[in-house]
Amino acid sequence: MADENGNRNRAAIAPGMPVRCSECEGGLNYRGLGQYVCEKCGHIEMDDYGKVRAYLEEHPGAMQRDVSIATGVPTARIRQLLLDERIEISAASGIFLNCEMCGAPLRSGVRCKECEQKYKAKIEQEKKANRVQNQISGHAATQNKGAGEMRFLK
Repeated sequence: MADENGNRNRAAIAPGMPVRCSECEGGLNYRGLGQYVCEKCGHIEMDDYGKVRAYLEEHPGAMQRDVSIATGVPTARIRQLLLDERIEISAASGIFLNCEMCGAPLRSGVRCKECEQKYKAKIEQEKKANRVQNQISGHAATQNKGAGEMRFLK
């Protein structure tokens, strides 16, 4: 998406990502770990990840609801950060996510290590089968081309 000046709207691309400095409206440069520094005044802005990360550093083991209230980051976004493995549930917590394949308890992500390996192997096998099928289909398609079409000659 672009505004009236043709500038891309980064907020539409990454929710919770600051676009301009809240102090002087200056441009921001990504610093790392969810932090952005203003080009003009040096003020530090944080995206959703940076806010959650900073809060959890000061309040280890905080509950999702408490983090959301304190940071203003919606609980759905916090859950997405957990699923994306950008943050994880404290080891001391009795609450876990569950592996989508086997149901094993997880601290972050969507699959346990064993299921992730199985999943990746399955995807690789499907890609290989698709490549073979495309090679077979592509070969047959080049033989059936009609007159007047471009072909590569050896």
